[in-house]
Amino acid sequence: MKKLSILIPVYNAEKELPQCLDSILPQLDEEIEMILVDDGSKDNSLAVLRDYQNRYPLISVYAQPNSGCTAARKTALQYASGKYTWFLDDDDRVEDNTIRKLVKLLDDDPDILVFGNTVDFIEEGYSFDMPTPDCTYARTADAVADCFKNDNFNTYWNKFYRTSILKDHPECLPVGHENSGDLIFNCVAFTYSRKVKSSAVIAYHYVKRAKESMVNRYLPDCIPVLIDKETAVRDMMKALGEPDHPLIDNYLLREYEVFVINMFADGNPYTRKERLQLVREYITTPAALASIRKAETPNRYSEIFKKTAVSGSPAKIVNTYTLLSFAKNTFGSLYRRYRRRIYTGS
Repeated sequence: MKKLSILIPVYNAEKELPQCLDSILPQLDEEIEMILVDDGSKDNSLAVLRDYQNRYPLISVYAQPNSGCTAARKTALQYASGKYTWFLDDDDRVEDNTIRKLVKLLDDDPDILVFGNTVDFIEEGYSFDMPTPDCTYARTADAVADCFKNDNFNTYWNKFYRTSILKDHPECLPVGHENSGDLIFNCVAFTYSRKVKSSAVIAYHYVKRAKESMVNRYLPDCIPVLIDKETAVRDMMKALGEPDHPLIDNYLLREYEVFVINMFADGNPYTRKERLQLVREYITTPAALASIRKAETPNRYSEIFKKTAVSGSPAKIVNTYTLLSFAKNTFGSLYRRYRRRIYTGS
């Protein structure tokens, strides 16, 4: 049995693939395999993959009709033979000389290994690290709380998972839930994990492009996404014996904020009347306001949202985000500089 399976779903990534693969290949050895699944790419991604496969025997390539990222991950997982699984994105890269360091930590036999990452804002030309502690958690609930606190729970590319947990619980990869699937994936994986280890090694570079950000593009399925996420987090914490943990409120604050921002994202179809109605139905309900009031705010953006939302006035929320949306679109460079200062302090 291999020690680690690196699984990468690929779709229309011919330009980014070489950087991604070239960052991984020098770090591979006989304990590690890499499985790539082309999900019906319309560009030359599959040809790029075949070329790498011909040159590197540790690479396996599969192709399928376009079915979505989750379906491609399921296909890759089907072929994984490693004791642990690592899912990567096809346009990201791995830091030099880090994979073997992380694989060595698997000797401690955790169910999940969490590690740090760097976020690279390509268009804006800056990066910032998202560190994690060196720690073995006594309780899974404590690991989950730390991941939420460090804003790295939703992501799968900064974690190794025991493969048997993923294969025994296929509900972790729900096809058709692309915009909530990463959160659901981790909720299921952590629910069935008994030992979680964290490392301070910063191994992964997540490439963030402005046009792809979920806060910049309109999500037509924003309502089922919000319901999916709230349900998944509550079910996980209940299963872990912490149904009233404060992290639930902190997490929901963020998701309510994202829900409101979505109403003003590029391409949204909403009138003012429709925005007011959506805020009434999902933000100013007694349950939502109770969570918002109890939640801690991780940054200035969330402080603005909380202060506005606790008023309980849909009109105040809509008016505030109408103004913020106008400011972002009119003074884009100032907005980006402000965001950079929030993330980096410079």
